[in-house]
Amino acid sequence: MRKIIFANKRGFTLMEVIVAVAIIITALISSLALITSSISSIRENKSKIIATGLAQEGLEVVRNIRDNNWLIYKRKANDWRDGLSAGNYRVQFDQESLLSFSSVPLKINTTDGRYQYSNGNNTIYYRKIIIQDIDVDQFKVVAEISWREAGRDNLISAETRFYNWLKEE
Repeated sequence: MRKIIFANKRGFTLMEVIVAVAIIITALISSLALITSSISSIRENKSKIIATGLAQEGLEVVRNIRDNNWLIYKRKANDWRDGLSAGNYRVQFDQESLLSFSSVPLKINTTDGRYQYSNGNNTIYYRKIIIQDIDVDQFKVVAEISWREAGRDNLISAETRFYNWLKEE
């Protein structure tokens, strides 16, 4: 009689338990991989956004120098390019002239969050401004931001052309 009572009750077999545990472990590992990948992607995107902003800032500093030349020299023929000869440079947001190029990292000022060369903590970013002559009334500027992150070298560049559209009449 006892045999009949236990014959109707079913339990999990060892194989079912192993399959269930394998499914749960696979789900957990997949979730962890997705979370790790997302965190890495967020970090990379943050770095790219900062680098893009630094490249844009470099171009804006050159534009500001060109515009100030027009104001200072009152549209004289060649003075619009004063301080903007072909070559490789560094720029800083609060400078009115280009700095000679050297491969030093930008620093971040912890009080105001600005990137500069003078004071602050070293960052992973290097900025290089390349000015190339095209003709008498235009030149090309390339801002390159390079950095090393997660064992990979990264580079973002932004480019624009400046024209002497405010020629002497």
